[in-house]
Formats: sequence, C-alpha cells, structure tokens
Amino acid sequence: MKQRSRATLEARRDALLKQLTKVGPFVQGSFYARKITCGKQGCKCAGDEKHEAYVLTKKVRGKTVTTHVPRDLVEEVQSWAKQYKRIKELMKEISDLNEQIIRTHVRASRAAAQNRRLVQQTQRKSSKTSSGTTSQTS
Repeated sequence: MKQRSRATLEARRDALLKQLTKVGPFVQGSFYARKITCGKQGCKCAGDEKHEAYVLTKKVRGKTVTTHVPRDLVEEVQSWAKQYKRIKELMKEISDLNEQIIRTHVRASRAAAQNRRLVQQTQRKSSKTSSGTTSQTS
C-alpha cells in the first residue's frame, strides 16, 4: 500500500464526509424481484409464467427478514437500497482512511522519538568530549 501524508489522508476523508452529508433517504437491505406462484388453480403461474414480486431482505439477529415492496414503491425502494449500499461503502472508506491516519501518526511519532534519542546521544557524546578536553588544558 502506498504511504500518503496525513494531510492527504485527511483531505480525502473530509471529501468523503461531505459526500456522506449529501445522502438522501435510505433503507437497509437488498432489493430484488423474485418469481413466485400464487397457488390459484388455472393461473398462468402454475406453468412457466411466474408472477414477479418485489422484496427487500435483511438480516435481523442472524435471520433473514423479508419485506414485500408494493409495485408503486419499487423505484423508490430500489433507490433507497442503493443509497444504503453507498453509505456503507463511504463509511468503510472513511474508516480505512482513519486507520491509515492512525498508522501514519504512529510512524511519525516513533520517528520523532528516534530522532530525539539520536540528538540526545550526540549531545552527550559531544559534551563528554568537550569536558574531557577542558580538563586536559587546565
């Protein structure tokens, strides 16, 4: 994975957060059309021509729950389900960016601490060397 600066990561995250604020109505679940038979004697669905029913499914406590979608709401519910998927994608991207920001911060903090240790070691060595030369000239 390519390393990016914290500022770049934060700018990308902020852009995604702005997209998240523009989200419209949504509904959790998967929308799809399914073919069903009604059970009426002599109906065309008893043969090869099944009826089309629209449903929204989601998991609740590990079980699939199905909600019938009336025909006059099909386009609207389909749009809501797409919005929900988009929200999930945005939230995952934002979370991933935040995780990268944390990792970038940790790397930078460790590098800064390492630099401080090196500077301190160098200062100690130079102070020992300079104090040693001073005592010889006295």
